[in-house]
Amino acid sequence: MPTYRKRSAQDRFWEILPGFTFWFVFSASIGLSFWKPVWAALFIICFDLYWVLKAVNTAIHLMSSYRMFRVVVKIDWQDYLRRLSDKPAFLKFLKERELGAVVRPERVLFSREVARMEKKIETKKELVPFLDCYHLILIPFVDESFEVLNSSFSALIGSQYPKERLMVILASEARIGESALAVAEQLKEKYKNNFAQFFITSHPDGLEGEIKGKSANAAYAVSTVVPQLEALGINLDLVIVSNFDSDTIVHPQYFARVTYEFLLQDHPYRRSYQPIAIYNNNIWDSPAFIRVVSVSNSFWQFTESSRPDRLRTFSSHSMPLKTLLEVGLWRKDIVNEDGFIFWQCYLHYEGDYQVVPLFMPISLDTCLADTTWQTLKNQYKQKRRWAYNVEYYPHLIPKLIKSKAPFFDRMYKMYQYVEGDFNWAAASILISTLGWLPLFVGGPEFTTSVVAFNLPKTTKVLMTIATFFLIFSVYINLILLPPRPAKYGRMRSVMMYLQWIMVPFVSVVFGSLPAIEAQTRLMLGKYLEFWVTPKTRKGVTTGLDMKEMQSIKGVSAK
Repeated sequence: MPTYRKRSAQDRFWEILPGFTFWFVFSASIGLSFWKPVWAALFIICFDLYWVLKAVNTAIHLMSSYRMFRVVVKIDWQDYLRRLSDKPAFLKFLKERELGAVVRPERVLFSREVARMEKKIETKKELVPFLDCYHLILIPFVDESFEVLNSSFSALIGSQYPKERLMVILASEARIGESALAVAEQLKEKYKNNFAQFFITSHPDGLEGEIKGKSANAAYAVSTVVPQLEALGINLDLVIVSNFDSDTIVHPQYFARVTYEFLLQDHPYRRSYQPIAIYNNNIWDSPAFIRVVSVSNSFWQFTESSRPDRLRTFSSHSMPLKTLLEVGLWRKDIVNEDGFIFWQCYLHYEGDYQVVPLFMPISLDTCLADTTWQTLKNQYKQKRRWAYNVEYYPHLIPKLIKSKAPFFDRMYKMYQYVEGDFNWAAASILISTLGWLPLFVGGPEFTTSVVAFNLPKTTKVLMTIATFFLIFSVYINLILLPPRPAKYGRMRSVMMYLQWIMVPFVSVVFGSLPAIEAQTRLMLGKYLEFWVTPKTRKGVTTGLDMKEMQSIKGVSAK
């Protein structure tokens, strides 16, 4: 095995722990159903109640985040950047917006901005002119088609941020051969005049200490380009890196929004900037099962955005280049680099690191292949890769325990991480599969007990309450859909309602099962490497057709 695959006894302990925990709880639940059915029933009721409370809490945060999202996407952030040059005038403008706010999220947003601007004026600290800031847009890719990448670049050039401050790295993989470089050169030829710089890198295969994956490619690309930026005289401290998936469709105001937050943060180099990923690019073409999975992913992003203490970097996001260099770029032996870069920064800065929610959308592809069966297989593999973030255990847990970060903060974050991974694997299985087991195997003594009589009733009531809060999810899903393509009739829209009856099945097949496999593989030492989700389009509609992604230039000036 390569050297980076060697594990110490301590590493193996932490790798075994998440899988062992799941299988212990799963086995114990079955065993209790046979030998101590009352205990099993009480455990199931408590677990169901816990999940109902989580469903209620999630629905509240989902609605809160969505309401803030509706405010943020209607603001011309590019106009706000221009106004920053005159802080007193901008403060007056913000106060007027606060007084004229109609809905609570709008009042909350402008109240916060007023407070931040007052603080900047009081400290008499000059703000960096926004035109001094560059955005380095990193797009690692493997074998994605010109069509997919072209739509991402079309969205980039639709950005309202000055193009002379946008730079692109199209990071290919040498192992793919000349075909990848040919696609990169084709894109450069088409779009090179739309950006300040257009770099193409080719990541060599088989470098020591690396696994085949996005993290190694991204780290190589940035390390290759940094000397060129220095040669151009660009101040690296004012470069913001956006690590995008190849199918990322950005909002026209995305870079303006990131720049605004970067300039207004008290500690801009201790922050990552996280948009809300909405899987809308090809959602009308996807099977119903996949739509439910994709929308659930989007809702998770909405929910986490309203809880900054829980928010972590995920998928496409932005962060200062200075910070990225200080933490040593992305680890080259990690499959899921998008989440681990937060932990790298949190540990490096001893807890002084946060993720700023932008409440700004980007749109990504749903899983889609030439056949439905292949689509389902691809979706399962993608979810398995995401669930493989349990690979962080040996790299993260011991360091969190020893970290100099504030004790309660790091313990709380460790709990969130461990609890999230356990629930990912266990929740759907315990609720939908094992919830009724004591009734069937508990024996006559149990089936005639009060607990047995009340178990199905209690479970039904709790699940009904949880289902009620699913209505909010359905509502938001329908609002965020791009327009229905002309090739589909109204029945396709009807299916957007009916698809939600599949939630219990989808939660098990594309939630628990891939997480169980990921944790079990890690436990057994059957390590996964990065699996690239194939990108397929069957139409021209993308997330850019969603009304919340439309240009709103000039709105805030009215």
